[in-house]
Amino acid sequence: MTHTKKAVSLAASALLLSGALTACGNDGNNGKDASHSASAANASASASADTGSKAEKVTLTILTRSSGTSPSAVAFGDLIKKFQEENPNVTIKDESMSDENAFNQKLKTSMATGQLPDLWTNYGGEAFRDYAKNSALNLQPYLDEDTKWAGDFLPLLDTWQYKDLPGTYGVPSEFYSIAIFYNKELFGKIGMEPPKTIDDMQAVAAKFKEIGVTPMAIADKENFRGGHLLTNLSLKKFGQAKTDALVDGSAKWNDADMVSLLQLMKDWQDAGILGDNIVTTDNNTITSNFLSGKSAMLYEGSWGISTLAASEIADKVGVIPFPSFSDSPDNAGTWFGGAGGYSLSKELKGAKLDAAVKLLKYLTSAEAFQYYLEQTKGGVYPVNMEVDSSKVDPVTQAYMEALKTSTGFKLELYAYDPIAQLQDKVRNEIQGLFAGNTPKKTADNIQSFLDSNRK
Repeated sequence: MTHTKKAVSLAASALLLSGALTACGNDGNNGKDASHSASAANASASASADTGSKAEKVTLTILTRSSGTSPSAVAFGDLIKKFQEENPNVTIKDESMSDENAFNQKLKTSMATGQLPDLWTNYGGEAFRDYAKNSALNLQPYLDEDTKWAGDFLPLLDTWQYKDLPGTYGVPSEFYSIAIFYNKELFGKIGMEPPKTIDDMQAVAAKFKEIGVTPMAIADKENFRGGHLLTNLSLKKFGQAKTDALVDGSAKWNDADMVSLLQLMKDWQDAGILGDNIVTTDNNTITSNFLSGKSAMLYEGSWGISTLAASEIADKVGVIPFPSFSDSPDNAGTWFGGAGGYSLSKELKGAKLDAAVKLLKYLTSAEAFQYYLEQTKGGVYPVNMEVDSSKVDPVTQAYMEALKTSTGFKLELYAYDPIAQLQDKVRNEIQGLFAGNTPKKTADNIQSFLDSNRK
């Protein structure tokens, strides 16, 4: 999944500037004076322009992660209610749940029982291939038909596209990437700039250790964070070529390249760069320590923007890309990131299909994302759109400025592998690395698992 630098810069400018953005033909209203209802109404008007409305009453089931009391979840609920008000023939049964494990279990159960929701959230990639082949509707005809809707998306649709399966089986509803948030005030105390390279990171860390501040604590109790760290290091050192080689078998998880990255992670742990008690610390603790000035940097995804923006130190928070390797400058602009999105069930027919497509367009229109932005006061989104910069929080502005350095976004190392269980294996083994295993043992365990499961 590769984006051009131009496309990403335009997306960044969309949040930072209040001028017109025409790269993808977006000529919508910038929403400066839009009210709660008006924004949702605009989303409905745009999304339903070509789909029409059926008199037949239908019920749609929807399963997403947008549940709870967070601003984005509340905005999602508002849009669902507004859609039903404007489409009284459609009843939406919202089965969304925020807990990842509960969500995954419900989705697996629905799949096993043949009762897949009409619309559901997923993250594409190889893990979604079987769904695309057997359960998801090909959305390409609708994208081809509605060029306004399709043209507003950032180039993320290949998240749901496959070489041996013609079509597009999902559209983006969220855009995520991983960066480093840093405390400007603490960096001022040590008289250094935020790290641009791995060497810089080690030099900065030494200075923070001298004043009793943790450089960049990692919480791997939720073990995806260790996997994210390895992915970033691999992308910055070797680029996507290494990922591709691991997938086709021309490279091994226990070769010198991969062991060197795991060794670097272990060295960082031993040097205190990543904090203490890595495998038993959760992210709430890490975030709290960053907000209270106990740590200088927070390694986090774009989903953390809203928490930092609402904090007392929002004006002190800067954002940088993950540091690059001095000997691999061509990979400096590669970011770990991608998209989550919505898919529709291929079992949909007739009036129910029409209603589902209409809802899908409604929830993923540029106007809907403008509404999200207004309600959450920040964040990054998977579309090009016009926004009043005065409505954007300083952390979002800093994040979007950092995004200007990106030349492309790639998924986790194991996301491209057809062995779905590889994700859990790699993450568990990295957790074991932080718990005391050697880099070589960690790498050997991953490769042994692959050798046993590769077809």
